[in-house]
This record gives sequence, C-alpha cells and structure tokens, in this order.
Amino acid sequence: MRLHLLVLLLVPCLLFPAAPRAEAAKKTAAAKASGYKEIPAFKWGLAATGFSEIFKLRNREIESAEPNRYFPGTVAFALGRIDDSGHFLMLKCGASSNCGSIRSALEDRMVFATLLDSVRTPRVRKDQLYNPRTWELSPLGEKYVDILRKRYPDLSTRLGRLIGASFANQ
Repeated sequence: MRLHLLVLLLVPCLLFPAAPRAEAAKKTAAAKASGYKEIPAFKWGLAATGFSEIFKLRNREIESAEPNRYFPGTVAFALGRIDDSGHFLMLKCGASSNCGSIRSALEDRMVFATLLDSVRTPRVRKDQLYNPRTWELSPLGEKYVDILRKRYPDLSTRLGRLIGASFANQ
C-alpha cells in the first residue's frame, strides 16, 4: 500500500516539467530589471496627457519665478514656443559665461521632473525624486529616469513630441 501511495505522489511530479518555473523566474528577473516595482506599467497615452498639462503649468511657473530660483545669478523666462535652436526657455545670466549650458540643464530638469510627475511611483513621494523648488533630480530620481529610458529606448523622441504638442495646444 505504501508503495502504491508513493507512486501516486511521484508520478505527477514527473509528468510536469520544471520549465514553467524557470520561465516564471525569467519573467520575475525581467520585471526587476525593468524597474516594475518602482514604476509599474502604465498607459503611455495617459502619461502623455498628464505630461502636457503639467508642462504647461511649469511654463507658467517659470514666468512667475523669482530671480535666482533655479541657478544663482539667473532669471528664467518661458518663450512660449520652441525657437530655431530647439530651446523653449530663455535665461538671463549675470556674469556667467556658460548661460547656454545652464539653460539646457534647466530645460532637462523641467522635462524630467514633469515626466516623473506624470508617471505613478507608488513607493516614493515626488519630493524624494526631485527638488520641488529647483526641479533638480535626486539620485533616486536619476535612477527612475534611467528605468524609464531602458523601458522606452525612444524616450527622448517621445518627450520631444510631447513638448512640441504642448506648445501647439496653447
């Protein structure tokens, strides 16, 4: 009788291969590598709509910002369009000679802070990802942007289209 029970217990284990468990482990590893826990899957269209709305608000915020808010010795202005050189902000710098690089840095801050605002991050608050006053990304925010770059290899192109669409709708 014991031998009969042992056979009944072992036969099902032999009939089901271990491959599905290996595939499930691969899926779990892929989910961890893509940052699924930090930034769960989302609909790009919904995030794009949120990005456009937040981007418009940030443009208004730039216009009303006090001097030296984002960088010392600077005053930022929103152009309200994309100029010929591809910029959407104007920066007045005091004695700084690298005003162009500061403007590009501020545009990057604005875009990535807006992107992080438009996607769901259930484990952390937004103020842990970037400084709400200067929009400078924290190391954790940089990590989240890297996760999104890996998930969407064409992220720069997508963001460029969203920025253009934000100005077209104004």
